[in-house]
Amino acid sequence: MPVVRVDVISPWPEAWGLCPACEMVMAQADMNLAPRERSLEDLPAAWHEEAERLAALLRDLAQRYGERIAIRLWDPRSLQGMWKSIRHGVRRYPTFIVDGGRRIAGWNVAALEQALRGAGLA
Repeated sequence: MPVVRVDVISPWPEAWGLCPACEMVMAQADMNLAPRERSLEDLPAAWHEEAERLAALLRDLAQRYGERIAIRLWDPRSLQGMWKSIRHGVRRYPTFIVDGGRRIAGWNVAALEQALRGAGLA
């Protein structure tokens, strides 16, 4: 059975860790606190709530679809995430790219579920 790839483009709280290249840049700038040492409480409540909402949605998808889905997270502040954002014309977060084609912007979970069904997940 084929695996459906879902790329999720959304800013992530730094306390959850950045991409390895970004962590290296932070270390070179003497801002090398480990992700666990950065405080989530320093974020506005709305950002924290949105990050938790996205994490819950991704956990749910991973539990329901198991090995049939491959979820990759891209922070648009990283080089890879910026490239994905430009390539797919992302203007709102979170944005979900299903199998490199269908783009679902924002919290339209019904459209995301429909795209997953269209890609072969039931």
